[in-house]
Amino acid sequence: MSKLSPLLVFLLFCIALPAQSAGPQFTDVTQAAGIDFVNAAGSIDKQYIIETQAAGGGFWDYDLDGRLDLFLTGGARPDSTAGTALYRGIGEGRFNDETTRTGTGMKGWNMGVAFADYDGDGDPDIYLTRWGRDALLANRGDGTFADSTSAAMLGSEGWGIGAAFADYDLDGDLDLYVANYIDFELGGSPFYDDWCSHNGVAAACGPTGATAQADILYRNEGDGTFSNATREAGMLGTNYYGMGAAWSDLDADGDPDLYVANDGHPNSLWRNDGGHFVNNSLVAGTAYSGDGRAQAGMGVAVADFDNDLQIDIFVSNFTRDHNTLYRNTGRGFFADISGHAGLAGSSRPFMGWGTFFFDYDQDGWQDLFVANGHLLPAIERAGGGLRYRQRNQLYRNLGNGRFREVSIDTSQSARQVSRGAAYGDYDEDGDLDILVCNLDARPALLRNDVPDKGHWIILALRSGGLEAVGARVFVDTGDQRQTREVQTGSSFQSQSDTRLHFGLESAITADIEIIWPGGQRQVFHAVPANHHYTIRRGVDHLITE
Repeated sequence: MSKLSPLLVFLLFCIALPAQSAGPQFTDVTQAAGIDFVNAAGSIDKQYIIETQAAGGGFWDYDLDGRLDLFLTGGARPDSTAGTALYRGIGEGRFNDETTRTGTGMKGWNMGVAFADYDGDGDPDIYLTRWGRDALLANRGDGTFADSTSAAMLGSEGWGIGAAFADYDLDGDLDLYVANYIDFELGGSPFYDDWCSHNGVAAACGPTGATAQADILYRNEGDGTFSNATREAGMLGTNYYGMGAAWSDLDADGDPDLYVANDGHPNSLWRNDGGHFVNNSLVAGTAYSGDGRAQAGMGVAVADFDNDLQIDIFVSNFTRDHNTLYRNTGRGFFADISGHAGLAGSSRPFMGWGTFFFDYDQDGWQDLFVANGHLLPAIERAGGGLRYRQRNQLYRNLGNGRFREVSIDTSQSARQVSRGAAYGDYDEDGDLDILVCNLDARPALLRNDVPDKGHWIILALRSGGLEAVGARVFVDTGDQRQTREVQTGSSFQSQSDTRLHFGLESAITADIEIIWPGGQRQVFHAVPANHHYTIRRGVDHLITE
């Protein structure tokens, strides 16, 4: 590879500088909140590719007390006691480590998480992707969990990365998709145990040249077990290096479709046609970048960023490439508008992983967060201005199809090797906070202290005793109409709070329309702003939390 020109190096340096704008204020409260988990991900040198990714987590309410809890994942070192941690929210913005008491400590290489009530007993369970046997931890409802992997007929032995639940066949229970990565074995093929080279520096080998593992679609049989429905659903075919996965009704036909970000391979868009899937990504324009290149997809976020009531797709990618925003045209096709939206050039010096849309300033337009960090500890010796520890990026949605990068925390200490990322209102003040999962370091819990925010509404949707995964909500303030879906998984190895947050700007009331799974419609008029509400399917009044 030829050396970069001095001009290109200078331009990359300028692009990597923090945005020169009055940015929002997010405060790192990790230690003050009582979170002392330190991620362990193998050796410091990262000779093996398995050591480069194990940092995920997310927000959820496992004990149904109305306060968000945290779950974190990590890898393995000889001095580590466990690769996971569960922190229970105890109020006033603080957490208590309940890993041992809940039975959720898992040694080994733990990657991603998805939370959902798979068995229909009213409380959320944990699916944990791993290198080796994945795990399903069933919530007993008494504050503890049981390993139900074998009983549920799960436990893929591959290298799972992304996972997400949805009711793809609309039978009333939640099914599961797992994105698997590559065949990898310590002490196996010399391919995995030797050093490779990247930009002239020592690097872990892979994934290029490795055998891709098949992703798996598990159908929930409704009796506490799952069956492998990949072949029956039409999803067998060429295997790719699977990373992020997200369910969403992208074509608005009433059933959830699936988007998978693949590392170095074309991304997949599985259109759901009544429980049978067709990979429509090439036709829809989401397999490649706009100039026809397969990118190194890591994380994925799906949301309606431009308030046209169509769900769009964002994918984070490898350094020296750009992150990609696919705009849903509503005609069965997506357009790569990354450059036009202001998301291409600013992302090139970074390596993106966890990502999500959220309205941090509550102006009615969903903003964008990307967690960054390189793969190679030695990358700085290669020149070109690339860094191993990188700052994360927050983009403000300008409401005109464009984003502007704004500062979160530009101090040197804020640079980490970040992987997973999720959002949630952990302190119950109505705005969305950020969790970032870092390799070989503590996570970062970033409290939203942005001044001059708009009004808001947060909605928890329940269908009987179950969280209404797949429900779609429209919120109308007269001047603006927005939509959200109840989703699990997405981002990278992480899950955000499944409650739906809407920024209302100056509006003090809003009309709410819900399309429940199966098509039932429910409407509430002139709902007061600045409250958490629970809405139960078929119940004609709101419950204020």
